[in-house]
Parts: sequence; structure tokens; C-alpha cells
Amino acid sequence: MISSASGSLVSSAAWWPWAAAVAASLVALGLRAAAVRLARRDRERLGDARVLGEVSQPPSRFGQLTRLVLLAVGVGSLAAVLAGADDSEAGSGEGRVGAFEVVLVLDASNSMLAEDVSPSRVGQQREVARRLVSEIDGRFGIVYFAGGGYVLSPLTDDRDAALMFAETVDPSLVGRGGTSLPAGLVQGMAVLGGGEPRTPRAIVVLSDGESTVDTRELDGVLATASAAGVAVHAVGFGTTEGGRIPMPIRQLGDPLESAEALGVRPDMGANGRAWLRDSDGLPVVSRLEEESLRRVASETGGLYVQATESGIDALLARLPRSADETGAGSAVPLLLMLAFGALFAEAYLFRRA
Repeated sequence: MISSASGSLVSSAAWWPWAAAVAASLVALGLRAAAVRLARRDRERLGDARVLGEVSQPPSRFGQLTRLVLLAVGVGSLAAVLAGADDSEAGSGEGRVGAFEVVLVLDASNSMLAEDVSPSRVGQQREVARRLVSEIDGRFGIVYFAGGGYVLSPLTDDRDAALMFAETVDPSLVGRGGTSLPAGLVQGMAVLGGGEPRTPRAIVVLSDGESTVDTRELDGVLATASAAGVAVHAVGFGTTEGGRIPMPIRQLGDPLESAEALGVRPDMGANGRAWLRDSDGLPVVSRLEEESLRRVASETGGLYVQATESGIDALLARLPRSADETGAGSAVPLLLMLAFGALFAEAYLFRRA
């Protein structure tokens, strides 16, 4: 579905510059062969071939072959760079046909403050979101969700803007408590609805999977995503053992008043933090709930992974990678240096006649 379409885009972008390089090299060699034939004919017209050979000191066989190789390498390298640049420019504009569109749906609920992973779930989420925005080749939309869903950015080619929203996700930015994954997905689908038709699309949910709403609310939005061909991938944060939820006093303002609005009461601890307890006085412990995240992925043709390096690698393997991360971008300076060196050597370092 999504992965096959995006894979064809990536593969076409990968072979096209090298095909152009081979074609340009063959053309250059053909032109050089024609030039050699013309030069030989002119020499025969000019005078006796034996006498000209003695006074002109023609290049050796090795020199001629080396010049041909240098010419092919130099012209081919330039063609690869130019073809790659044209392909990149054709695929970088706003609303381009065939571009990949992805919405990151980021969990901004208070449970993401738990520190059962280092440095915290929300801290780890920022790192993963930063990597996804940096390495996925496409247009990005950013959605936060807690008790409701909030669109932070529509689909955009501005990677820096997407990175800013991905790196600054914080529960303090969302006023409505609770956790509603369906609300986040609804907003994610709305953002994708503003994209280009017939464009490969996907949603990536980053969450601990905990929910304060009936999981049956997921039915409708998952059916909509599946019917639209939108794969919803999910990344899980936290541990099954879980951890308590710290609430910094500076974030709460008046911790007693703010906690009452959340339906909990704070357990005042050391280092200026309030640890949440429920209305019965029991510690609030948040745990990674994988069931809902696995369901989101399985019912839409997506992939569920945990927030580990290997998990994110597996997820990125299902999505188109940016040129900078696949090495195409970093190869451009090397190809230009190779082209310059080869053409300079071919022109000046070998005897021509």
C-alpha cells in the first residue's frame, strides 16, 4: 500500500542519476572517437604519416586509454550530479505529484512525563520525533493530543518548522487533561485531507498507549484510515512496569488547584515536584499499553514498534528516506571533486599529439 508506492519513488530517484551518468559517458566517448578520426584524417592530408609520427611524438597507447577513462569518469560524474539535482528539484516543491505526506501524532498527555525510560517518555518522544522528521523524505504535519486533538502544523515542506514543533512537545502546552488517541487520529486524518490527491500518505503515532476514553471510539477513525489507504504506524514509549507521574510545581502554578482540576491530588515531594495520587490517595502509576497501539497498526496496514533504536530503524525501513540520510546528498561534493579532477587530468596531464 503506502510502502510499495513510496519504495517505487525512492528506487526511481536512486537509479536515474547513474543511468544519466552512463549515457553521458557513452556520448562523450563517442564524440571523442569521432574527433580522433577527424584528427587522423587531417594529419593524413597534412603530410606523410611516417614523417609526422617522427616529429609530433604521438601519445602512447596507455596515455590514450587513460585519457578515455578520465573523460568518461569526469563527464559521467557531472551528469550524475546534474541529474540528481534535477530530480531533487522536481520532487521538492509544494504539492508535488507523488510526494510522500506524513503526519506525526504526538502524545502530550501528563502520563508522558513518567520517567520509567530515560530521560522521560516525553524526552524520548522528542528525540524519536526529531529523528523521524530529519530522516523521512516528505511533507510533514504535526498534531498533539491529550484529552483532545490539536493541529500544530498543516502539511509543509518546511522541515525546520516541523522539527521545532516535534522538539517542543510538552504536556504543559495542552490545556485539556486526559488521553484520547481517537481525537489525535481524527486531527491527523484531517491534516492529510488537505494534501494532494493520489499521494502516498501515512500517520505515525508516538504514545504510551494509555487512554482515558472508551477504546471503541477507535473503531470509526481506524475504519476511515483503512478505507483511505492511510497506514497508521505506532511507536510505544514507556515500560510495562510503569512509573509514577511527576508534576513540577513551576508547571502547575498552584499545584493543589491545578491537580484538583485534573481529578487527582498531588503528593508533595522533594526537589520541587508533586507526584500524582488518585482521588483515593493511591499513587498514579502509568504503564506502556501496547494493545491499543498494536491494534492501530494492524488494522491499517501499519507497523508497531517500541521506541528503541532497532524499532525506529524498522519503522524507517517502511518509509521513504531523505537524500541526506541515504547518502545521495553527501555524495554530491565527492562527485564534483571527482569530475573536476578527472577532466583536469584528461586535459592537461597527458600528451595530446
